[in-house]
Amino acid sequence: MNTKHYQFRLHGLREATGHVKATTLNRVVEALLKMTERATRLSATGEGSGRGKKPAWLQEAADFTITGLHTGSTSLDIEALSLRDTAYEVFASQDFWPQENERRPLSLDDTGIDLASLAIQEAEKKDPAGDRFDSSVLQAILDLGTAAGIAGVRYEMISRTTTYGNFVLDNSACARIEERLKNIPPSRAFIVCGRLDRIEHHAGRFRLIVNGDSLLLGRLVRESLDVESLRSLWGEQTTIEGMVHFKNNGHPRLIEARKIRKRMEGDTVFEEMPSAEILTTRGLTVAEEREARSADFMRLWGAWPGDEPIDELLAQLD
Repeated sequence: MNTKHYQFRLHGLREATGHVKATTLNRVVEALLKMTERATRLSATGEGSGRGKKPAWLQEAADFTITGLHTGSTSLDIEALSLRDTAYEVFASQDFWPQENERRPLSLDDTGIDLASLAIQEAEKKDPAGDRFDSSVLQAILDLGTAAGIAGVRYEMISRTTTYGNFVLDNSACARIEERLKNIPPSRAFIVCGRLDRIEHHAGRFRLIVNGDSLLLGRLVRESLDVESLRSLWGEQTTIEGMVHFKNNGHPRLIEARKIRKRMEGDTVFEEMPSAEILTTRGLTVAEEREARSADFMRLWGAWPGDEPIDELLAQLD
């Protein structure tokens, strides 16, 4: 068994150091478990939250053991098993979910706590791709940040063996992560056409090659489709209808397929990668913003006064 050791510290509790109320400890541990679970699920399936009964592998991979409580700061000793020992079959295909800007790829020696820590670290970066987090993971991070129920508590995870298992979560970090959460593009319905070049039957996952070289990852909606429906389409030009989930940078994370069929005449119009409509500061898409600014300019042009300073006029377009 590959076990990793951590120390989880709580700074700013009202109790004496090394003491913590049972209700507070329960909320904090539950929030830490939820954050670990969602980061682990995202790394395995492409989505941090899911419907239906929690799979057994996720229960195992996200769990950890508290082995001690210390003073100095209120600190919990924690042990966690690696993905190799808890969810090997799910994570064995490590190349299925490629990371865009991640220098350190996922490892079977990681634990669920490592994945949660990496999610916090990436969310703190400037303009991250969003490989390690989605909106559900960010919400779970924010829930941990308030789990003690009092203001000003700082949560710190320290790995005994690695740096990527570390994180610090305080008020300033939560404010940045809350802003990051607001800016993740919402999921949208798309129809996409491409060649189905990879299928993982046990996980209901597939990969589509769009426009000859762009990869779009996908997952079946189990209530709507069976994995066997993909078998006859392997290697074929295929049209897929479903919800596309986007990363922080607007690139598609995956398509959640609800309908799949062989490409028909006229489907070539769908041979392009889905793109998110990033909203501007006025809550408009880029195209809508251009149209609005053009309309603003024409409105001002039609009522152009002759004696106002040019700087004042241009300011009205901002």
